[in-house]
Amino acid sequence: GLGDVYKRQPLMELVTEPDITSGREARLFAEELQRILRYLGVSSADMEKGQMRVEVNISISKEKKLGTKVEIKNLNSFKVVEKAIEYEIKRQTEILEAGDKVTQETRGWHDKKEITFSQREKEEAHDYRYFPEPDLPPMHFDKDYINKIKLSMPELPEQKRERFKKEYGLDEAAVEFFVANKDLSEYYEKVVSEFEEWTPEKEKGEAHKKASRLVANYLISDVKGLLQGEEFIETEFKITPENFAEFIKMIYKNEISSKVGKMVLINMFNTGEDPSTIVDENNWRQMSDDGELEKIVKEVISKNKKAVEDYKKGKQNSIQFLAGQVMAKTRGTANPDKAHKLLLEILSK
Repeated sequence: GLGDVYKRQPLMELVTEPDITSGREARLFAEELQRILRYLGVSSADMEKGQMRVEVNISISKEKKLGTKVEIKNLNSFKVVEKAIEYEIKRQTEILEAGDKVTQETRGWHDKKEITFSQREKEEAHDYRYFPEPDLPPMHFDKDYINKIKLSMPELPEQKRERFKKEYGLDEAAVEFFVANKDLSEYYEKVVSEFEEWTPEKEKGEAHKKASRLVANYLISDVKGLLQGEEFIETEFKITPENFAEFIKMIYKNEISSKVGKMVLINMFNTGEDPSTIVDENNWRQMSDDGELEKIVKEVISKNKKAVEDYKKGKQNSIQFLAGQVMAKTRGTANPDKAHKLLLEILSK
């Protein structure tokens, strides 16, 4: 069983049927339970703060009948829940294989040694029985009451999984990231809804999905990196959904390169300024003047004779060096593909 979710008072204890068969399964169940509680807004269910506690009971048997039950207490993280169960399965299996009997007892988890250890033996099985609690009257719920609650419930993690896959065409890893980070997923949806404003009607479907994936990539990698492990709280996040959507639009339409994009995002994260202002103040727009780019390419070629010679001798990485020089000279505003193509054209003359 897995149990004990705290939210000040009262306490709710939830006991599962004995149908979980591995440490991983137990961990995934406990994590999903935590998400459901968070989505319902009933508790932060933070294990480190003691708002949620998991205790596990393991019994092993070769027959259908359950074996001797061992309880493990004081598990302080989902990872430890998984490790403790896996260790205990191994320990009990070895005892039974050797022809010995498993002792019914309560065990603890040793963090450093990563083993379970005996805390106290339970001499009699009746210790495990549930007795009615005099202060807790029995409660009965009819179907109407349950249906009424169902109708008032918000979207739960499993429903969000399905919707995000269908609506945004995201891969499984991205979907899981957003399901696990509820606040960030809500921000994500606000950003994506801004695209409806600027996407031409005939492009809506495909452009919408492409832009949705772009937003997801930037939130999952760049923004997550900028948060440095801190929790995402929208009221404290300086980039508005409108500005984030505008930033993605600039990347999508090749108005700025992805290298410049990273610098723009850092700027937005720190100042909350809109991307157009940042790009214009720094003169970071992607170069649209091919004549200007050709001039810079020729200049780089004339200043790097050795690299040019090396390239003509067959050293392919020299072209990367020259392309890097062009990008540096244009401060990342040149289109990398165009710069590369131009270099090859001029060098082959």
